[in-house]
Amino acid sequence: MGIDILKSKLKEHGKRITPQRIVVYNTLKESTIHPNAEELHQEIIKKHPNISLATVYQILNLFEDELRIVKSISTNHIKHYDIRSEFHIHTICPKCGEIEDIYSDKIKLFWENLIEELRLKPEDQIIKIYQVCSACSKKKEI
Repeated sequence: MGIDILKSKLKEHGKRITPQRIVVYNTLKESTIHPNAEELHQEIIKKHPNISLATVYQILNLFEDELRIVKSISTNHIKHYDIRSEFHIHTICPKCGEIEDIYSDKIKLFWENLIEELRLKPEDQIIKIYQVCSACSKKKEI
């Protein structure tokens, strides 16, 4: 999803296009992890030191609740944010909270067939699999 979609969603919901919203969006888009608000803020202030953590939280809430362009995944009672729009599932380690994306054409096809068969019309979906990550498994073996 590009910046043009963000701008059209903001306009559609009667919201202004602000530099802060664009910075949060771009930083989230460039992230290789599923950052929580604090991690995202730490990345943002490297280039934009005047953007507060409260502003980041407000923008993330707007993106998730109203614009529906960001999804949150909770691990250990902390929200982590995901902006990727391609179909994928998440594996989440119940011990350390590590989140990993898995892209699978087989799972995507299964999901699409299931939706069709059950005549579902999902507005959104998040598929989560909880499993101990390899790092935590290795710690257990030692």
